[in-house]
Amino acid sequence: MKIREFINNNLLFKVTSANTLLVFTRMGFSLISQKVLAILIGAEGIALVGNLKNVISFFEQFSVLGTSNGLIKFISQYKNDKIQLKNLFSTTFIFAAIATLVSFLVLFFCSSVLNDFIFGTNYSYAYIFKILSFIVPFISLNAILYALLNGLSSYKLYSKLTFITIVVSTVVIIALTYYYGIRGALLAVITIPIIQFLTYFIFFGNSHKPYFNFRKLSFSLDFKNQLLSYSFMTIIVILGINLTDIAIRNLIENRLNISEAGYWTAMASISKTYMQFPAAIFPLYILPRYAKINNTFTFRNEVKKIYKLLLPLIVVGMILVFLFRNLIIQLLYTEEFLVIESFFKWQLMGDLMKFIAIVISYQFLAKKQIGYYIFTELLSVILFYVFSVYFIDLYDTEGIVMAHFVRYILYFLVVLVILRNNFISRRNISI
Repeated sequence: MKIREFINNNLLFKVTSANTLLVFTRMGFSLISQKVLAILIGAEGIALVGNLKNVISFFEQFSVLGTSNGLIKFISQYKNDKIQLKNLFSTTFIFAAIATLVSFLVLFFCSSVLNDFIFGTNYSYAYIFKILSFIVPFISLNAILYALLNGLSSYKLYSKLTFITIVVSTVVIIALTYYYGIRGALLAVITIPIIQFLTYFIFFGNSHKPYFNFRKLSFSLDFKNQLLSYSFMTIIVILGINLTDIAIRNLIENRLNISEAGYWTAMASISKTYMQFPAAIFPLYILPRYAKINNTFTFRNEVKKIYKLLLPLIVVGMILVFLFRNLIIQLLYTEEFLVIESFFKWQLMGDLMKFIAIVISYQFLAKKQIGYYIFTELLSVILFYVFSVYFIDLYDTEGIVMAHFVRYILYFLVVLVILRNNFISRRNISI
């Protein structure tokens, strides 16, 4: 009876359980798509696809002017107040319209410049950015709809939507890559936002109506200041993260070769797949929960609860990934990629430190501590690049994953120093 009550009353447990199935699904379909990409386009193609994914990752935030986290917070706060929600979404759609227009102008008219920076002068994929310029509105709408699901903690609907998107996207990636090679893989990656959008409206089109109606939205900027406080810090950080990834691929290509850049991208892709498990917990549970916490004792107890439930699962999962790393590489890629076997220990230790640190650093986002958030995130990417430049000359591509581990140790220590009063103070301080 106590176990049943625990499951029914523990939102973190429910989110974790639903997300576990989603992660295994993602891993399964990732296995299929990554295998096909490895066979058909090799390490070189995977490196190019990785750079394009970084571009899309940036526009997923910029398309709503970096307000996704603010949206999640305010949707969670005002989910029962229709007037406030109407004003919130009215402001959001104005921001989205501005961001979409700017994105279109940059992507369409600067496509050649972007091609040279993202792919290199040896490739001619400028048309990819021109096509992407017309897809940004779908990216924007997806960001708003996913923020709604996260803000409402609709983990079941979120899981279903993501599952269908994964399945359809995998089919599209395989088909286009098979027929058109690298060009097809790049085209498949930029069509995924359209697949996400269509999936939502075909299967779950009415789920947003209790919270906002497109026809009833007005030209309102009531939430302008609140959302813009999230905008600047998110755009700066997301731009820094994705530019750093692209810069590191270029670093590897220049110091070694593009195939080595593909090997690092393959390792990063495996990492992103298993890190989807903890990553989805942050917007679905941690951000809305932290936003409601107003004192250090409650925050401390919440952190303990998260660690107690998730850390053992994550550690066990990472041990299994390490033990079966050779099998994972052979399942996901080809024998060409077996060189990344030595990368796993550094990547896994770095990812574990990243999770431990972000559980507490998410307080910066929840409480809009803009200075701390920007400082720690930019420090993280700067440390990553600096250590990568140093280690690559000593250890080749393995030095990049070593840099990943070292930077998150330092990141964790810096976050601990900033939030020390939340953990060592005996007084219950308001936050």
